[in-house]
Amino acid sequence: MSMISGFRAARDTVYNKVWHTPKGKLSARLRKVCDDLPHGKRVTVVGIMLTVFVLIAFFVFGHACYRIGLGQAMRRIEVRHIQPLDLPVHKVEPLTTTVYDNAGMESED
Repeated sequence: MSMISGFRAARDTVYNKVWHTPKGKLSARLRKVCDDLPHGKRVTVVGIMLTVFVLIAFFVFGHACYRIGLGQAMRRIEVRHIQPLDLPVHKVEPLTTTVYDNAGMESED
């Protein structure tokens, strides 16, 4: 059990050094910069970021539609049909004869 807790401690240490601590420092710095901006500039920055995002989204969507129109996005699909198996056929004879025919009706014999 101590071996597993040792792995967890090592994993947590690496996680904190690689992701958690730098992310916390970066978010604190970004929050300070955003708080220092006046309201008018903050609205302008958000508007520019939104505009850039929308333009990139339109470009990606338009490029995908263009590729579909050219037929480059579609790959030719080769259909392979399932072949039947060659199974041996055994003729099965009934052990007892019956007085009924295949329709389930009694024969007149």
